[in-house]
Amino acid sequence: MPIIQPTTMLFDDMLAALLKDAESKGSVDAALDGGWLERLDDTFIPSLANLVNAATPEELPKLLELQKSLDTRTEKRYERARDQLQTLLGAGELNKMDAALCSLVRKGEVDAGLFYVLLRNQEDARASGDEGGERLMIHLHSRLQEELEKRSEPALALLHKLTRMDMPGVRANLLRQNLVPQTETLLPDGTTLPINPPAPAAVQPMAFAGAIEGALDKIVQLPIAQEAIYATAEDIRQVAMEARTVVAESYNREELEEFQNALTGPFSRALPPRAPPEAPAAEAEAA
Repeated sequence: MPIIQPTTMLFDDMLAALLKDAESKGSVDAALDGGWLERLDDTFIPSLANLVNAATPEELPKLLELQKSLDTRTEKRYERARDQLQTLLGAGELNKMDAALCSLVRKGEVDAGLFYVLLRNQEDARASGDEGGERLMIHLHSRLQEELEKRSEPALALLHKLTRMDMPGVRANLLRQNLVPQTETLLPDGTTLPINPPAPAAVQPMAFAGAIEGALDKIVQLPIAQEAIYATAEDIRQVAMEARTVVAESYNREELEEFQNALTGPFSRALPPRAPPEAPAAEAEAA
């Protein structure tokens, strides 16, 4: 089957075209297997879920059929990830596991499913008191991030590094090293040499904003508890706030506003307002 390039169609247009194609082919499965699956971007599934929740009785059957078909295909991805983890564990020694993991990354066979499976196994090991198993999952998760960072776009690699760091001061230094044009270079003897004109930033602010948006749109699709999605998105939000501070220090107001505006939509999707917890009945009556 030929590779279909990702489309830039808006969600509503894409959904309408997909459902029309499904009708002409007799089923949603036939349309998805005919090439539509490769055309759906990372935001399609969460957008569809939101639409299902607000659908009319007339719209609901078709939307549910499409959602079920997509869920089935997503589950197959995680089945592959579970098989990949078993292969890694079967390698035996830790260095052999690392080599097998590097091989998966090198062949382009890793996606978000393996991250999810590693995290789930880490949670299960912690819950059962298996400290060795938990440490192993943490190690594999970290090594997977490191290997993907080596092959990632600079902006995405920077985001991965920042979200793994617990110290705000270290994150701030890394942000300034990457987001700010460099005016001097450090020499081996500890002195600095001016750079004129300044060297461009290793990562442009808008490229970093794009990496944040892509990461958030993938996170909201993961089949994990909503609280876990919120926690991860909040970690990224903290990094974005720190990046905003650096951009404000080194760029003009127009560039700062462009950076801020680029992140408004992604964070609205990933961190929608949550309803406050319901008050106990006694408190509600008293009120």
